[in-house]
Amino acid sequence: MFAAATSALWACTLAGVLLVVLRRFTSRKASPQRYALPPGPKPWPILGNLFDMPTKNLGPSFNALTEKYGEYTYLNVLGQHVIVLGSYEAANALLEGRSAISSGRSPCVMAELTGYMPWEFGLWGYTDEWRRHRKAFHQLFHQNVIPDYRPSQIEQTRRFLRKLLDDPDRFVGHIRHLFGATILRIVYGLDVADHNDKYIGIAEKGADVYIKITVPGRYLVETFPILRHLPSWFPGAGFKREAASWKPAVQALRDAPFDNAKREVAEGIARPSIVASLLEKVTDEKDEQGKIGQEDLYRNITGIAYLTGADTTFSSVQAFFLAMAMHPDEQHKAQAELDSEVFRWHNVVPLGIPHETTADEEFNGWFIPKGTVLIPNQWAMARDHKAYPNPEEFKPERFLKDGALDPSVRDPLKYAFGFGRRICPGRHFADASMFIIVSSVLHAFDIAPPLGEDGKPVMLEAKMTADLLLSYPEPFKCRITPRSPKAEALVLSHDGAHDA
Repeated sequence: MFAAATSALWACTLAGVLLVVLRRFTSRKASPQRYALPPGPKPWPILGNLFDMPTKNLGPSFNALTEKYGEYTYLNVLGQHVIVLGSYEAANALLEGRSAISSGRSPCVMAELTGYMPWEFGLWGYTDEWRRHRKAFHQLFHQNVIPDYRPSQIEQTRRFLRKLLDDPDRFVGHIRHLFGATILRIVYGLDVADHNDKYIGIAEKGADVYIKITVPGRYLVETFPILRHLPSWFPGAGFKREAASWKPAVQALRDAPFDNAKREVAEGIARPSIVASLLEKVTDEKDEQGKIGQEDLYRNITGIAYLTGADTTFSSVQAFFLAMAMHPDEQHKAQAELDSEVFRWHNVVPLGIPHETTADEEFNGWFIPKGTVLIPNQWAMARDHKAYPNPEEFKPERFLKDGALDPSVRDPLKYAFGFGRRICPGRHFADASMFIIVSSVLHAFDIAPPLGEDGKPVMLEAKMTADLLLSYPEPFKCRITPRSPKAEALVLSHDGAHDA
């Protein structure tokens, strides 16, 4: 049996190597003679630029390549074409200006194995069904409907302020719970518990799986998809066992809160919510052949709501608390420039979600093959010395001129949520949430660095996680105290009751 297993492994490995060689040969043959590929490091035979691809500190590492080879840096990783877009101008020109051919998505094997691919439309290619889902999601979260959700956002924020007052040391846990509770209330009408809530747990487990499977380079099966055919018991096939163990959590993220809302609607006890409104639109008519059914469409677009908002906004608000603890004097600056500087100072997604070209393209005198992965380095965009002098400093005033916002300074929101037809559809909700949280916290509390044993403030450092798809501040402590007895009384005046 061992001999048979070894033979199977060698067969898969050989097939993978032959596939890489074939891809490299055909990509060379396909490149028009009159156009060259963008500049980049010299590749090794077969392996290409595998060892030039960073595995941690992704933003700074890719930026080092940009400084050496230019804002369009080409890599060939085991036959896969990759172009790193090292500046805002480069990303905007290709992902916005050529969005017709740069809006694809690379296949994600782990998304298929865990059960995300059938419903998480953000992972789909640029298809009619993707456009249908995107349009439906946009109708729920476009800029003009965000005010409808403000009462729930404000109510959950008031409960958050009360938790900060009662137990400020657990501020990180309070932040995480805040966004889960807000999204689940708005989307599903759920009234979640303050501790160990079933649906918060379901959402967090599903989101944790999503982050793990979408980290670039984490799973070899993404480079050699043929490995997916290995049996789960086979040595080296641990990814299949992981995927199988995660699949129930992924399915629960989509279906458990939706099923609860559907039951409450049927029983006539449902709170107002997005799902309750959508269920009124479900008809018994059969959908066109090949199209996803209406209820499944609604399950898909509501299931993704937590993924698009909770973790990214959670990270941004954590960064806000860190920035305020490091720079207490900045807490009394105007709201607008504070929000902008937090988004710039801490990139939640250091590398924008990769796009893929859907056709061969000539661009700026270069040849960009079909299937090229395009990686926008948003970390580098936020630290562009030309756009933001002294970019490592936290300076909200950089966005001001004569007491008003300076339109000549690049707004971080132009790149923080992605580009082109793949721009984050939940960006308006996230931006509104950030504004409400930051303004409410600054109105009620002072944030300061912790005190050391000598009673003096401890100097904090801006340390961020560097090896995941999302970036978070590393654990830190801070002091959170009411700004005044009047501010404390205001927080206490809200008893935490839910909105109707």
